[in-house]
Amino acid sequence: MPYIRMLPFLIVLAVVLFNGLKPEPVPQLFDQQDKLHHLLGFAALAFTLRLAFPRVPFLWGLGLTLVAALSIEIGQGLLPYRTASRWDMLANVLGVLLGWGCSLIAQGWWRQRLGEPLTE
Repeated sequence: MPYIRMLPFLIVLAVVLFNGLKPEPVPQLFDQQDKLHHLLGFAALAFTLRLAFPRVPFLWGLGLTLVAALSIEIGQGLLPYRTASRWDMLANVLGVLLGWGCSLIAQGWWRQRLGEPLTE
């Protein structure tokens, strides 16, 4: 059942891609709400990537999610109905860093709970 670990990642990936590339942005209830969407979406993407592929080296996973965070904004800039924003790009990158940081904390907590050493 190792494939079940990939399900959250695939769901988050689909949501991020769909909302990032659809013609109209997500409606906002307050000013700059989209930055929160960018931050949380990419945090979830990075966190679930680590769960789905625990054997991928940390720097490869971090690099992959950073490239995805930058690429989706560049992709929005190439679409006629969307615009790219450096602030959205920054929120994407901060989300990636937040997601990876949370995954490291969760990994440390899990290893401590199982009685394994925290060193990698």
